[in-house]
Amino acid sequence: MQKSWKRMLRFGISGMLAIALLAGQAGLAAAQAVNTIHFTGYFDKQLRAQLAVSADSFPVVNVRLVKQDEPDTVYYDVGTSILISKDEVLTNYHVVQDFAELSKGDEGILTVASPGQLDKPVKAKIIKTDPVTDMALLKLDKEIDAQPVTFANAKDNQIVYTIGFPKNSAGELVLLDEGFPSTYNTIAKSRVFNSQDSDVPGKKGIGSIVKSVAQGNSGGPVLDQNNRVIGMMTFVYGGRTYFITSKTLQSFIKESATPAKKQVVVAGKVAN
Repeated sequence: MQKSWKRMLRFGISGMLAIALLAGQAGLAAAQAVNTIHFTGYFDKQLRAQLAVSADSFPVVNVRLVKQDEPDTVYYDVGTSILISKDEVLTNYHVVQDFAELSKGDEGILTVASPGQLDKPVKAKIIKTDPVTDMALLKLDKEIDAQPVTFANAKDNQIVYTIGFPKNSAGELVLLDEGFPSTYNTIAKSRVFNSQDSDVPGKKGIGSIVKSVAQGNSGGPVLDQNNRVIGMMTFVYGGRTYFITSKTLQSFIKESATPAKKQVVVAGKVAN
């Protein structure tokens, strides 16, 4: 283990709007258990158990960086992500921004781990990013043993749940035990304020919920009462928390799966 003075939690946040939603992590070697999660708001026993299992579909993204001019310092960025297939996750661009923009000569490691298997992180690479909408698609070296999510559209005033991971200042993936009570997963209950928000300058394809959300939600889901993803957390602004809508997320995924068109030169001109 490295000395604590060599460890820093770096908030790789892009722009003024993406603020402190960065995540830490918690978990067990098996599926999520109700007693490993801190719930904010009222949850009956059956719903607690259901959401505890669902939490495995929202892996942790862990970024470790060493910069050329600071070789003795390890920087960490830790965030939540959404499992869209067995070996692909979505997260916020600001979670992986420093990794994506590393200078020549700098080193970095990008890993993803299921909350139920934090001791077995999987290496990942960035497939596609969109800094404007704050999205990044990651491809994993091997599959995660969890159920990929399904999507649904948000509705105004519906009850929703957010899942996140409290901050871990060491930036490590640790197993939950008695010595780490502050690393519990957090699930919060809220309501959709506006499913198609347009009051943030320069932002499209977003919705908002009331500010009562889990700590550490960057890249994490907004779930409806059927555990379907209606959006992905992105920033806090003007007293509300904003999410990227499921429609925007699905368009991004679809575009990522479409091979880029090759340019064809015809009579000295480029045709798409």
